[in-house]
Amino acid sequence: MKLVEPGYPADNKVQILSGLDRQWWQALLAEAERQSVTPFLYAALARLEREHSLDFPNRDKLYQSYVINAGRNTLIMHDAEILLSSLKKAGIAAVGLKGVYLLENVYENIGARSMNDIDILVKKQDLAGAMEVFKGLGYQATTYFDLDDENVDTKHVPPMQKAGGALVEVHWTLLEEDEPFTIDAAALWERVEPAAIAGVEALTLGIEDLILHLSLHLTYQHYLQLGLRGLLDIALVIDKFKEEIDWQLLVQIAKTWGAERVTAITLKLVETQLKVPIPPEVYGGLLPEPLSPDLLENARGVLLDRERLMSLTPDLVEMNASKSVFSKLRIGLERIFIPRIDLARIYNIPPDSIKVFGFYWVRLKYLFRNYWGTVRRLWSDRHSSQPALEKAKTSYSLHDWMSER
Repeated sequence: MKLVEPGYPADNKVQILSGLDRQWWQALLAEAERQSVTPFLYAALARLEREHSLDFPNRDKLYQSYVINAGRNTLIMHDAEILLSSLKKAGIAAVGLKGVYLLENVYENIGARSMNDIDILVKKQDLAGAMEVFKGLGYQATTYFDLDDENVDTKHVPPMQKAGGALVEVHWTLLEEDEPFTIDAAALWERVEPAAIAGVEALTLGIEDLILHLSLHLTYQHYLQLGLRGLLDIALVIDKFKEEIDWQLLVQIAKTWGAERVTAITLKLVETQLKVPIPPEVYGGLLPEPLSPDLLENARGVLLDRERLMSLTPDLVEMNASKSVFSKLRIGLERIFIPRIDLARIYNIPPDSIKVFGFYWVRLKYLFRNYWGTVRRLWSDRHSSQPALEKAKTSYSLHDWMSER
């Protein structure tokens, strides 16, 4: 962990690494891969190699992986340059979110962080215009979307893509409106700041909003399942902008969003795991009582254990815990007969089409193919499935705790 701590001295890192045998090096590299921080670790090792003559095993393999990642990111940022320039030409203000901003402005190394898509935030009234700009560049939404729908259960247009281009997610909000948080979009835009992204004069979230957004993204939206990389994003932002952060304003914004618990647990993980100091009064401003050690340990375990929970969905955990056959049946039917708008987005068909009913059968087959094995193991082999089930329960109970008001 110390090797990726933002403030850990280089000499101390060299001392730790010089004492590792080959077996420990292999364990270190495997854990870096598991935590999705291999590119960042390689960049740190290469710096130590230059400045402290450090030798490290598997250098060529790590370098090749780093170069591939840097090349991929270079192509993505080239696409970002075209997209942001086109939006600017059309008079549409655009904020670079997550990786597209962090890569150049926080990591400052094109290959040090993996990135899969381009996230851009525009004002809701500019959404139609932004989509037209992107369509003019050859991008198309990858599934059904209609601006006239209510769309309270989504925060961005379905990923847009063109042949050979990176996926683009055009956001009009940071979090779905049907989530138990309230983000004031107008206030958010009042706090945006100028930023150079891919060589284009664009915008970034205010530093306090950036920290809160990354916290919600890692801890709530992704159930702490992004590994150490998600936490490293936040730690590096806080470390880089520590002199500029208005912690009182951050607490105030978190309260208006209803994200006090998400913010508190995320910042405590940043402080305890990556040793980035957080002013003590921040926690008192967010929560009336200190976070319990058990709660923090559960969150740390979910973050670092990297237990994949995709098969053990909240519905399956609830179904397994229920003693009522009718309750189990109800949960199963609710997962099959989802709203038509959701089915339309999954299978790219208009929700008012008669064909939509046939896709409920398609969905039933999909659920059976992907989850029946898990259901069968839960019923027939409770002993072997219990550890994974307990970890899933911990993750989902943390998620529920964060959304309580």
